Amino acid sequence: MKKILLFIFVFSSLITFSQTKVPESQKIERLIQIWGLLKYHHPEISKGKLNWNQEFITLYDKIEKIETNEQLNQELLSWITGFESESTKKLYKKTVYDQENLFTKNYDYSWIETSNFNPIVTSKLHQIRENSNYGDFYASIDKLNNFINFKNDKGFDSFNYRIKSHRILFLASFWNVMKYWNVNIYLTDEPWSEVLKNLQLDFINADTEEKFEFAKMKLFSKLNDSHSDYFNDYIFKNVYNRFASFGGKLINDSLVVTTLHNKSLAAKDNIKLKDVIYEIENKSVKDYFYEKFKDFGSTSNLNNARNLYSYYWLLSSNKDSMHVKFISADKKIESKYVKLYEYETYKPEERENISIPKQETFYELNTDIGFINLGKISKKELKTAFDSFANKKGIIIDLRNYPTKVNEDDIAKYLYPKKKIFVKILAPSKPSLGIYDMQAPLKFLKNPFAAGSKNRKYYKGKINLLVNRSTGSRAEYFAMLIQQSPNCTAIGEQTFGAVMNRHQIILIDKTSIDFTGMGAFYPNDIGVQRNGIKIDYEVKESAKNYNPNQYIEEAIKIINQ
Repeated sequence: MKKILLFIFVFSSLITFSQTKVPESQKIERLIQIWGLLKYHHPEISKGKLNWNQEFITLYDKIEKIETNEQLNQELLSWITGFESESTKKLYKKTVYDQENLFTKNYDYSWIETSNFNPIVTSKLHQIRENSNYGDFYASIDKLNNFINFKNDKGFDSFNYRIKSHRILFLASFWNVMKYWNVNIYLTDEPWSEVLKNLQLDFINADTEEKFEFAKMKLFSKLNDSHSDYFNDYIFKNVYNRFASFGGKLINDSLVVTTLHNKSLAAKDNIKLKDVIYEIENKSVKDYFYEKFKDFGSTSNLNNARNLYSYYWLLSSNKDSMHVKFISADKKIESKYVKLYEYETYKPEERENISIPKQETFYELNTDIGFINLGKISKKELKTAFDSFANKKGIIIDLRNYPTKVNEDDIAKYLYPKKKIFVKILAPSKPSLGIYDMQAPLKFLKNPFAAGSKNRKYYKGKINLLVNRSTGSRAEYFAMLIQQSPNCTAIGEQTFGAVMNRHQIILIDKTSIDFTGMGAFYPNDIGVQRNGIKIDYEVKESAKNYNPNQYIEEAIKIINQ
């Protein structure tokens, strides 16, 4: 009797469940997940034989009218199996992973089990997930450098942001590219699976150009990747198209005026260098900054966001003026509206900076200490500098910039006693999988992750490396290399937090965005993506007593200890 009652209960529960109305959000989420799985795992679809974007729109229009879970399962199963024939079924090959350094933190297909699919749909999805015989039409990995390439994914020709299915396709395409091929996606503040759930409404409601562009920017912001610096013409022509005549540096939640974009216009507002702004539009600078930029753009960390937005965008609007409160350089508290101008108003000759660094690429600070500006120095000048500083107690290497005239080996030859690996790399390997501690494909010719050579005459004094929030990308790569020298101290603050190469994606609407294509780690396995490079001595700046020479002064103290 108990078994009969249990059977009746389970049977009635299944009937009730199958007749349950499916919310729109669940239908969209399931469609996006399955569409991405087939795009990158299916033995035929992954070879680019279908107009896969149009397939999404066609199915979306069908399931939008579906009401029950049973109907949705039937439609999805019909769609999935519609791409199969007897010959296709023979193409499936079960995946066997035997690579020692396989990176699996992004390998999450739990949604197949938790999405309330019926057993047949679930089984079919697992079969596709396990298939290793997939094509590389939509995403391919270059055998020479392990870079991911999306050259055949060129957007949707008939894209129209006014059509809801097209906007959802935009979300589906970008979300899946990141899920399957961004090896750093496990580091996002908001889990990537939650991003899919939480941003649907933004795209559903984005029926104007402004709403659509802000929905895109909000999506990109979830990457937490400083390389994903998407800037759209519409936003900066219509929403943030006027700027204050000055910019600054965010320190301790205040904005220190460090640059006058136009001296004469700033003078009309009585704004001077070293003024400290503590309130904008009747909000603290901290609150105003957060509210304005929390969904505005992608940055690896807060320090990089402070650097990116404080120079122009913090004091930008489509209004003619903006209210600020500040402490003037002569310690008076002032409250006023400052004028905003079009960017074209500002000319280089009318700009004034709080501190213009010396133009020399290297020079002697004193008899014991030399200084090298790595952003400007050439290979020839670098040799002259190290020859000149060979007997000095210490050398300060300024990397608050971006080196353009030298490469890694050019500097390692003076700092390393022998060749050594200075970085470990995480590269994409298969959908949702990566290779950790990847070896360079052409390692037998030149290993880009090692530098230096046997050299008894390497520089044996103290190396003080200066870095700050503007030290980013290849500059961080240089920093990691320099830090592996025997006597290096890194001085400064949290850096950019996006070390490796930028990869571009052409989006569904034919715009584009970059992302960091690989992960970077120190030889001891400490990650640098988002964190920035390891700081040995933190420089704590003061807004009220801002000192543009503080970094160099601190470095001199450390060398003289």
